[in-house]
Amino acid sequence: MGKIEPRCIVISLLLGSACTGGEESHASDGGVEAEMMAADPACPDPSEVIDPTAVIDDMEDTNPNVLRIGDRTGAWWTASDETPGGTLVPPFGGPASPEALPEPRCGSQYAMHITGQGYNEWGAMLGLSFVYDPAGTVFYDASAWEGITFWARIGDTSTNQVRFAITDVTSDPAGGVCVEDGPPGEACYDTFGVPLMGLDVVWKRYKIPFRGLSQRGFGIQAEAVESSQLNNLNFNFEPGAIFDLSIDDIAFY
Repeated sequence: MGKIEPRCIVISLLLGSACTGGEESHASDGGVEAEMMAADPACPDPSEVIDPTAVIDDMEDTNPNVLRIGDRTGAWWTASDETPGGTLVPPFGGPASPEALPEPRCGSQYAMHITGQGYNEWGAMLGLSFVYDPAGTVFYDASAWEGITFWARIGDTSTNQVRFAITDVTSDPAGGVCVEDGPPGEACYDTFGVPLMGLDVVWKRYKIPFRGLSQRGFGIQAEAVESSQLNNLNFNFEPGAIFDLSIDDIAFY
């Protein structure tokens, strides 16, 4: 799809703060002009404390697996409805690998990238499972963290209507709480999530607290996402959407 520019800003969803940067500004103080260059907004804050156990995936190993840290053994994948003629890259039915960035972002050479269109039932998604076990679903304990952070951007022909969501023990059939294909109020897949406000062709950093997520109201309800029993996180595209989304450097915080 369309070209994506490498500029970016930072957004903190539901925390009431945002910032921009990357351009020169000039200020005058007592007749002396001072030139101030903002820090590169495509890079992490160099003063930020790094928790090496919090990184979920930086994509630089180019394989579909998340980083093998903190007992996480999952991988990236895509999914879609079965609308005839729909197109999805990476295709549904297998793991999804990162792609090389056309222009590196602050040393990052690779990111997850999904494109597609033509899905008219429930749509499509890019997902990441925290744990893989061939014997069945194993829920992951992320209660030590407050939420999820990542960088995101879209192509210039893409929808900007993308919902970030987390599937937990309540919304996943394997949890034994909801009823798959059940009636309203009991159904599965009513995940906790939030629309990604401000998605654009520039890179933006999102910082999403677990406490800021909410359900859509069609399935079994819970007070909050159960961060001690997570299955996966996913980026959802609405029916009929044309989408082109890149995700990089995803982590807990």
